[in-house]
Amino acid sequence: MKLIYISPLRYPSEKAGSLFSMKACEAFAEEGLLVELWVPRRRNPIRHDPFDYYGIKRNFRLVYLPVVDLSPLPFFYFPLALSFAVSVFVYALIRRIPQAIYYSHEEFALFLLTYLSGRTVYEIHDFPGKSVLFRYLFRRLDFVVANNQWKAPKIKERFSFPPERILAVPNGVDLAQFSIPLSKEDARQKLGLPSAGKVIVYTGSLFGWKGVNTLVEAARVFSEGVAVYCVGGGEKDSADFRKKYADISSLHLVGQRPHAEIPLWLRAADVLVLPNTAREDISKYYTSPMKLFEYMASGTPIVASDLPSVREVVNEKLVYFFEPDNVADLTRAVEDVLGNPSDAAKKSARAYTTVQRYTWNVRAKEIINEIGIAK
Repeated sequence: MKLIYISPLRYPSEKAGSLFSMKACEAFAEEGLLVELWVPRRRNPIRHDPFDYYGIKRNFRLVYLPVVDLSPLPFFYFPLALSFAVSVFVYALIRRIPQAIYYSHEEFALFLLTYLSGRTVYEIHDFPGKSVLFRYLFRRLDFVVANNQWKAPKIKERFSFPPERILAVPNGVDLAQFSIPLSKEDARQKLGLPSAGKVIVYTGSLFGWKGVNTLVEAARVFSEGVAVYCVGGGEKDSADFRKKYADISSLHLVGQRPHAEIPLWLRAADVLVLPNTAREDISKYYTSPMKLFEYMASGTPIVASDLPSVREVVNEKLVYFFEPDNVADLTRAVEDVLGNPSDAAKKSARAYTTVQRYTWNVRAKEIINEIGIAK
C-alpha cells in the first residue's frame, strides 16, 4: 500500500509545516510504507535541496506538480490552492495508484481525491471553518488526524464526524538530531558566539501569534550580560524586527538557518523560550508546537507561555511557565532559570525523559495502527 502525502507549501521553506511534512513522510517510510510527497512547483528564495536542508533521509519520493504561483501578489493563495488541487487530481488519475492512502492537511486537493478509489485522511493543523467545502469534505473523509487533544471533540461536534474515526496525536521530534554530543561551550564556538554571558534562544517564525515580540521587549530589561538570539523568520519579518527593535543591543536576529543547524543553537543556550501569544486561537488552542518537542529533546531549560496547547504536553515539573503576553512575567521566569541552575537542570532532565514518547516514529506507528494501513 502506498501513502501519498499532499502539501501545498514550498520545499524547503521557513515555515514549520514544510519540516513537519518531510519528517512525517520520513517516519512513515521508516515504518515500512511506500511514501510519496506531492508538492507544488513554486517560486522559492531558498535555494537548497529539501532533504539536505532539513537533514531528511531519502527514503521517500518528492514529486513537484505544476501550479499557478502568483506570489508575492496579494490574494495569490486561492489560484495557487485551486491549481494545485487540479494538478493533484489529474496526476492521481494518470497514476491510478491501487489501494492508495491520500493523506493531507490541504482541503481543496483532498476533497477532489475523495471521488477517486483509495482512502482519504485529513490531518488538521488549524481548525476547519463552517464553509460548504468543509461540510462536504467531512461527509466523504475516511479518517481525521488532529494534532492535539483539544480538536478531537470539537471536530465531532461541528461536523458530526464519527469519533472512532478521529485520532488525536501530537507532533513529534527526531531525538537523534537534537541529542547532540556537544557541550554548551563547543556549540557556541561552532556558531561563533561569545563563550561568556548568558544566552536566551528562540527558534522559529516571527509571525504575530508566535509571541516573539514579548521576548524581544523582555530583552530590554534582562540583566546585563544576557543576550537574546532569535533564529528563524522570513526576510521581511526579520527586516521589520530589525527596524523596530534596532535600539536593543542585546537582541540578535539571526534570520533563517538550515534546520540541521538548529540543534547547535539549542545546545548553546542557557534558556529556550516558547513565547506564544494567548490572543489568537491558533496559538492558544490549535497548535502542537514542534519547537517545544525540539526544546525538550535538547536538554536545555525551557520557559513557555502558559497555554492549553502547551499544557497538553508539559507541566510545571518540566518547564517554567509565564503568563502569555506579559513581559514582566517572562522576565521573571527567565531569571528563575538563571538563578536556580540546579532546579532548572532537574526540570530539563524530566522534560528530556518525557519527550522520548513523542518521536516521529512513535507518531507514525500510532497513525498506521489506528487507520489500519497494511504495509
